[in-house]
Amino acid sequence: MSTDQAAAFDRERPHLLAVAFRILGSDADAQDVVQDAWTRYVRADPAEIRNTQAWLTTVVTRLCLDVLRRSRETPRSPEELPAGAAGEDPEDVALLAAELTAAFTVVVEELTPPQRVALILHDVFGAPFEEIAHILDTTPGSAKKLASRARGRVRRTGWPDAESREADRVVTAFMKAARQGDIDGLVEVLHPDVVRTADPQVLRPGAPQRVEGITAVVEETRLMRPAALRARLARIDGRPGIAVGPGDPRAVLVFHIAGGLIVRYDVVADPRRLALLHIEEDRP
Repeated sequence: MSTDQAAAFDRERPHLLAVAFRILGSDADAQDVVQDAWTRYVRADPAEIRNTQAWLTTVVTRLCLDVLRRSRETPRSPEELPAGAAGEDPEDVALLAAELTAAFTVVVEELTPPQRVALILHDVFGAPFEEIAHILDTTPGSAKKLASRARGRVRRTGWPDAESREADRVVTAFMKAARQGDIDGLVEVLHPDVVRTADPQVLRPGAPQRVEGITAVVEETRLMRPAALRARLARIDGRPGIAVGPGDPRAVLVFHIAGGLIVRYDVVADPRRLALLHIEEDRP
């Protein structure tokens, strides 16, 4: 293993962890998969790896598929699930991308492993269907159908977002409380079982990609006050959200709100995910 190879893997590691976590929904499993990918990368012939990023993404995704398949006692074929929406309007897919940053975990158990991979790689990370087809050992047309079926399932399940005005109020209150380190203010807008997910690019080393419960989320938010001071209200694909950092944001927070409370939010920091979102500063 050369120094250049090790450096290349280190550059890709945050993205690989993000992909593995989005597919598996588990920090521990994602870490194991990426470690396994490292072992295979070390053993591989460098001359046979033309594109390190594509090679590692393929290895990680296939390892995730193995994990998913082992966890299912009775795997189902795609034909056993209802078909998705017939339309493949690019705008519809783009609008769904923000929802999928959090919503996919709600219905993930209803999807076959290939559907899950096709949906996450395409709609969350923007991978072309040709690349997904290679990973799944199928055709681009079949990969597109897998994503469509999974997308249809997510749409039917949906997420109980509050009306826009209420969502604006809740997100504004959350940012104000985060900036001031106001624990009571945070408690007022967070659901007791709130979940925070995040890409590793924005996390401290060793920090979990998934945090559950109001106590853990409030404590983390309190510690992240310096970042909150650099945050601003934004529209993320037309929905109220928060952007962090001056100019082009280094991260955005995508919220899901029900009953006037934040039930889940996702910190998007992977450049390939950020590129899929339409982000506008929310001016009064």
